[in-house]
Amino acid sequence: MFNSKFLIVDDEKDISDLIEMILKSNGFTNIKKAYNGEEALVKVETDMPDIILLDLMLPKVDGLTVCRKLKSNPLTEKIPIIMITAKN
Repeated sequence: MFNSKFLIVDDEKDISDLIEMILKSNGFTNIKKAYNGEEALVKVETDMPDIILLDLMLPKVDGLTVCRKLKSNPLTEKIPIIMITAKN
């Protein structure tokens, strides 16, 4: 189907599984997951995604810090990031 590489970053497994299910039901199959900010930064380095769905509240390194680090790096600054949160 679609070849876009997604990285879902959320510490809640149920949420990341739901997002993955929605993406797969829409034809996206190349999906990776990370469960904290540190893991997300490593996965971006090792397997550059085309788009990142990034939770705001994460253990170890929060989502805003991950976003700032990625946007300040010339190699990753152009990756679209969609911030997600359960916060009101």
